[in-house]
Formats: sequence, structure tokens, C-alpha cells
Amino acid sequence: MLIAVSTSAQRMFYVGLSAEPGRDAVAAAFAAHAPAARLRWAGIDEDCDGVIFLDVQSNASEFPCLLAATNLAGGDDYELGLAIARDLSVALRCRTVCDGSRHGPGSSPGWCLVWDQGKAFLGDDYGSVFYDDSPELSESERAALGPIRILHPLEI
Repeated sequence: MLIAVSTSAQRMFYVGLSAEPGRDAVAAAFAAHAPAARLRWAGIDEDCDGVIFLDVQSNASEFPCLLAATNLAGGDDYELGLAIARDLSVALRCRTVCDGSRHGPGSSPGWCLVWDQGKAFLGDDYGSVFYDDSPELSESERAALGPIRILHPLEI
């Protein structure tokens, strides 16, 4: 599972989606919130100034598509992730999930935001298939995982 990470060398965020994201919808969302960025659907290479590298991965959860973004274009990755997740939930008429660590009641990387057609909900993804599934888990450990727990609506 790809987690939102911010370091001086590499900045990443994710958006999980309940529907497959088309490249046009993704490009439109990024154009609205990072208009100067150049999008690349490929691995990182040496031409990275102002680039956001994108990759769609699979996830065994209720969010089977994971849009992974490596942002070398600058800006606040957390806020950009929120905006992209919100816009894609509306454009694709689906649910999306993104990092919600700034919106939880305490400091924890387990907080997430679930967007349902533009409406935000605080979620807890600890113990979920989305966050915790891994090839290293035993069958009984995997069976104990569930969906992301939705806690309450948020006004964002």
C-alpha cells in the first residue's frame, strides 16, 4: 500500500477509487488544481522539473484502483490529494479515499477521508484491506481485515 510521504527527494500521495479512473478525468482534476504541472504516466526519469508522475495500481479493497502520484511540481501534497480525490469522486460518480491525517481528532496516519460524490467523511483505515493487506499476511490475518470504517461526515 502506498502511503502519503513527503521528503526532500520525493513527494507522494495516493487516491483510492471505487471506479477505474480514465486518463482524461485524472488530467482534468490535475489541470484544475495543479495547472502548471506536467503529468507523466510512467516511471520517474531525469526530466522531472514540474512533473507529477502517475501510476494506477490495483488494491484488493472496496477501492480497487489506487492512483499513486509522485509530485515533483511543488505545492502541498495533502491539499492536492484532497482536491484530486474530491474532484474524481464527482467526475466518476464514485467513492474515493485519500490521506486524512490532518482531519482526525488526533495525530495518526490511520485517518483517511472518504469522498462519496463530493461529500467528505472521516474514516479510519487501520485494520482495513485497503491499508493493511499485504502478501506477507496469513490467511487468518487477511480474513480479519475489513473495509475502511466511516466515522462521520465532514464539512470541507
